Amino acid sequence: MSWTRMGISKLCFTLALLIAIAPRLVSAQGDERKYTVISGTGQSLYRIAIPQPLLQGDVGAAAKSLNKVLSNDLKLIGFFKVLNPKGFLANLKKEQMSIVAQDWINVGAQAVVKAKVRRSGNKVSVDFRLYDMGRAAAPVLTKSYTSSAKGVRRSAHRFGDEIVKYFTGDKGIFTSKIAFASVSRTGKTSYIYAMDYDGHGVYRVSRTGSQNILPSWSPGGRLAYTAFLWRNPDVYLVAGSGGRAKRISKRQGLNTGAAWSPSGQIALTLSKDGNSEIYVIKSTGEIVRRLTKNGSIDTSPNWSPDGSKIAFVSNRGGSPQIYVMPSSGGSARRLTFKGNYNQEPSWCPRKDTPLIAFTARDASGRFDIFTINAKTAELKRLTQGQGSNKSPSWAPNGRLIVFSSSRGGLWVMNPDGLNQHQIYRGRAGTPSWSWK
Repeated sequence: MSWTRMGISKLCFTLALLIAIAPRLVSAQGDERKYTVISGTGQSLYRIAIPQPLLQGDVGAAAKSLNKVLSNDLKLIGFFKVLNPKGFLANLKKEQMSIVAQDWINVGAQAVVKAKVRRSGNKVSVDFRLYDMGRAAAPVLTKSYTSSAKGVRRSAHRFGDEIVKYFTGDKGIFTSKIAFASVSRTGKTSYIYAMDYDGHGVYRVSRTGSQNILPSWSPGGRLAYTAFLWRNPDVYLVAGSGGRAKRISKRQGLNTGAAWSPSGQIALTLSKDGNSEIYVIKSTGEIVRRLTKNGSIDTSPNWSPDGSKIAFVSNRGGSPQIYVMPSSGGSARRLTFKGNYNQEPSWCPRKDTPLIAFTARDASGRFDIFTINAKTAELKRLTQGQGSNKSPSWAPNGRLIVFSSSRGGLWVMNPDGLNQHQIYRGRAGTPSWSWK
């Protein structure tokens, strides 16, 4: 048994019924600098070389993990091809932290990362330099980080974020977090966990021994989730680092599917009046407004990045479909018409990209991830023929999507469905991605 958001959506529907680039390279100029910009997604990857770092003193395993972490970051983001070091022509010992540009150009490198790791007492310092082959032999980025030996991994993530920002203009997501629900092997309990975006550093967030499901990050790094501790699906709030949770919505019937607005309000499903409807509450639990009033089942709300709209699921058309309505309430517009079971809408956080990712069931009964343009209704299938895939959640910068898969654990992919990688092998479902 595994708690996926689709499984929970089915549960909520049942309970409610019972109640009632191809990366393209362009030249950009501004602020007296000229640099290479990568945008979009696709299969034409920007070639980057990451030679082994220079070592000063006994830095141990810290230095060994540096290249692995940074290389994995750049591969997962889907814009870069990390070159095989066996093909390097440069004299690394002679170069030290500088480069002989032609030696790197000759092996096809468009960028080079140099690093030096040194120990100072119980701390480890890492110096990074990024060279862009389009800008002669001077480094375009120079950064230094000091941490414990265990913190070297984060130092690599931080510089990876700087590389992404330099080449794309977007904030990187390598220091971000993903929360998810994981059911025990007996199926009797489930907990909320969180981890680094690449599956490292998993820790348990929820403490109570019940069914804990549907985590959702707040803009400030807290987590809302649904738990059945008191034999009713109630919404709890806890620090993103874990700890004692506070029950903020305990009304009779459903209190599920909490989703945070950019301003910190929560949309959720309540059935306190006998039918499953969408409400907005404060983080203290106080109801702000009711958004839907319909005899059908309304559930799974998700906010647009500017907070002006809410996507949700309703069977008012005869089967579960994605609808969009103003976040202040009012008439809803049906968005999906293909398929008879569309669930789990997740709005892209990029304000210039009106895409909603969602889960749909195909004719064979399998679930896959799709996107639909909220303005044009253009539909795109991202997964197919790779088992069942559910519960999409966007990276905070809109560059990746995380989802659960019957292939095992959690996976990430680009918004076009390419560059799929498994990031977590354990039992996991309903992921939620956040900067924090």
